[in-house]
Amino acid sequence: MNNEQIVAQVTAKIIEQLKAGVKPWECVWDRAGGQFGIPRNVRTGENYRGINIPILWEATSRKGYTTDLWVGYTQAQELGGHVRKDEKSTYGIIYKPLVLEDENGEAGPDGKRARTIPLFKTFYVFNLDQVEGLDHLRPAVPTAGEEFEPIPVAEELIKKSGAQIIERGTRAFYRKGNDQITLPDRWRFKVAEDFYATGLHELTHWTGHESRLDRTWGKRFGDDAYAFEELVAEMGSAFLCSKLGLKGELQHESYIGGWLKILQQDYRALVRAASQAQKAFDYLNALVEEPKVDRPEAERLAA
Repeated sequence: MNNEQIVAQVTAKIIEQLKAGVKPWECVWDRAGGQFGIPRNVRTGENYRGINIPILWEATSRKGYTTDLWVGYTQAQELGGHVRKDEKSTYGIIYKPLVLEDENGEAGPDGKRARTIPLFKTFYVFNLDQVEGLDHLRPAVPTAGEEFEPIPVAEELIKKSGAQIIERGTRAFYRKGNDQITLPDRWRFKVAEDFYATGLHELTHWTGHESRLDRTWGKRFGDDAYAFEELVAEMGSAFLCSKLGLKGELQHESYIGGWLKILQQDYRALVRAASQAQKAFDYLNALVEEPKVDRPEAERLAA
């Protein structure tokens, strides 16, 4: 498949789910009550990133997989296992910018003019449910009394962000003008995780301030730019909820119509939104995690 076909096919799947009222970038949960986190490659230990997160979540939900671990065909063999006969792979996307010299392009620091072309490639992986011989790599199933308590971790992320947050009233919003987040009173939420999920949505908006990631969004509900920013915030908060182990409900179904409009007008918008959501996720995680040596973007996406 070429670039256009790859992105169009992924977007078509997301549109189908949205029309059914499902937000496929939200983390799925197994029937035993355990949590599915960010999809991870069992061979490298690396999390998948950007658009690959909702792609693999959608496949997990649709096919009923019981693990968030994935592996390539050859990788499974390297680990001593093998993909079962007749199992079908799920493909992800590697994005790599290709820089070409062009007299009409922008001038770089060296004075040379160049333009950048987005280059998409597919890679193929199998869920660990489709592989034999690697059951020893599955995480242990939590037992009673060992449930993960994510709220203190969410509190830490919100605190270390340094964002100005006011908790009062019944509305949740981020105001760019005074760079301030307003959240409803905590007692108004049925469960604490819903409060944190809402807070992470607004915190994703907060990362878009010009002093941080400098995103642009519309001024009123119904603007395409406004809907696109809400898509970024929804995906970013879903990624964060998964990372922190939160099952909170975001309750933003009213935006689905706007998202459908955007995706039907421009099938590339989904990839851009996932990329912006990943940047917000990385920005917020960097505030609480120890710095580490980074790997090239294309290499991480292919993990």
